[in-house]
Amino acid sequence: MGEKNTTAAARDRSLRAAPASADAGKSEEARTADRGCGKPKQGAGDGSTNREKLSRTLAGKKNRARESLGRTEALTGVALGCFLAWVPMTFQSLNIVGDKGEPVLDTVYLISICTLLLTQILIGIEHRHCALWLAKRPARVGSAIAMAASTLLLPVAAGWADGESAAGAFAASIALTTASGVVSGVSSGLFLAQFGILMSKFSAKATATIAALGYLCMSALFCLFSFFGPLESCLFAASMPVISSFLRDTGASTQKGKQAIDDKPLPAQTEPASPENRRQLRHLTLALALCCALIGCANELARTLYIQMGIAGAGGQYYAFIQAGAALIIGLGATVITLALVSMKTPRAPELCYRILILFLALGALLLPTPLLYPISAVAPYALNSAAFQCYGILAWVLICGACHQYPATSIRVFQFVRAGWTFGPLIGMLIGRFVVNCTSFELAQVFPCAVLGAALVMMAAMAFTEHDLAFAVNLLPTDRKRRFTDKCLAVAARCGLSERETEIMTLFAKGRNLAYIQDQLCLSKSTVSTHRQHIYQKLGVHSSQEMIDLIQEEKA
Repeated sequence: MGEKNTTAAARDRSLRAAPASADAGKSEEARTADRGCGKPKQGAGDGSTNREKLSRTLAGKKNRARESLGRTEALTGVALGCFLAWVPMTFQSLNIVGDKGEPVLDTVYLISICTLLLTQILIGIEHRHCALWLAKRPARVGSAIAMAASTLLLPVAAGWADGESAAGAFAASIALTTASGVVSGVSSGLFLAQFGILMSKFSAKATATIAALGYLCMSALFCLFSFFGPLESCLFAASMPVISSFLRDTGASTQKGKQAIDDKPLPAQTEPASPENRRQLRHLTLALALCCALIGCANELARTLYIQMGIAGAGGQYYAFIQAGAALIIGLGATVITLALVSMKTPRAPELCYRILILFLALGALLLPTPLLYPISAVAPYALNSAAFQCYGILAWVLICGACHQYPATSIRVFQFVRAGWTFGPLIGMLIGRFVVNCTSFELAQVFPCAVLGAALVMMAAMAFTEHDLAFAVNLLPTDRKRRFTDKCLAVAARCGLSERETEIMTLFAKGRNLAYIQDQLCLSKSTVSTHRQHIYQKLGVHSSQEMIDLIQEEKA
């Protein structure tokens, strides 16, 4: 009997010692991981296997996302190029209406740009009500069809205005001209807002790639457009918004496209709760809008005068082809430089890029009188001016979409107000240019002040949007480095069993956001956010924000 008791006691001691020996065999890394997540300890083999599976899963998801992102970028970039090409095809060329239809075209362009400006302002003011409606399919398809219809109305209005019959045809021409301008302005404003919502969900590098591809496609398409006759030109221009809408929605709505971008709907549109965040965002929006307005005014003034002076020396389709081809070649080189600078990790790179663009924009304006001195030189200055403005457009798209990405709860208003400045500037530049064309002669004494004015506007833009503002805007960009940190946050959240809401809150806290900002962005109460933070700390096995950040930094994403 005593022997049996001794054997049973030994067996009990061996069973109690088994967990201790298993824990002793566990690696230090596994024990640290268990402590970090506040979970029951596992065997070394189980923990290592789970981490390996998690690592393989995350790596596979990242690889699939990169592949799908490349296709989504390409489709979105070509879609943007089709939309951008629609503007010069419809309003900045006589291919559709002919030489006699220029007065009608000028009127439609003026009505359209004024209506576009009004639409952008109204959407910016009513951004709370427009967020859901803009994302719906009828709004996306309807705006593209309306843009195409407004283009098809142009030759009809020009033909009736040129007719010899009586007042009925003239009244019909006025009605069609007004309808074409209003419809094109409203529909293009909606179409542009939808593009802004989509592009704000990409990373900074992807946005730069999309914008660069868009501007290059615009130049190539306009170059091709220069060869067409009136009927082909009208149909080609009218097809641009339809093709753009199809490509944009195809790239974003496929399953691979959803993996590549943030497919979550926009949160309820409201201002940041923090007074400091509100002040910074308002200042950035105003500075960007003013900069875009001044540079847009200088560019449109120079473009209007370059075109008028160039036509006198070359004329017609041949001139348009030279301009488009030269702008394409120079724009390609300038775009490569811009992308290289924007993609560099050096903090000074964006400032250098910005300085180069300002220099070339001012130079393009100062070269305005050269066609009067050397008629053969009409092509190069205009191409330089166009290429510099296109590169500025790429940088502006990246900065605007970066701010919208950082503040999704007010992204529509930020985008619309900045784009309103981008529209207002060319409107004023066009009016000044038309006044110079119609009321003065093309002599050096009249054109030189316009060149000085254009360069002064560019310098004022550099003072309105300073390098300090640029540094703040660049800091908001969703860069690859920030995405790698986000991947680490997701890896820790998956390993430690955090819910989706807890993952969002942990990521924001880890990025240095305060309680008020998270409250505002996620539309939660202060107590709810605090409760979630306590649960996060418990699941991660940490006691402070710094310990949480250290745990995330040590994670291998």
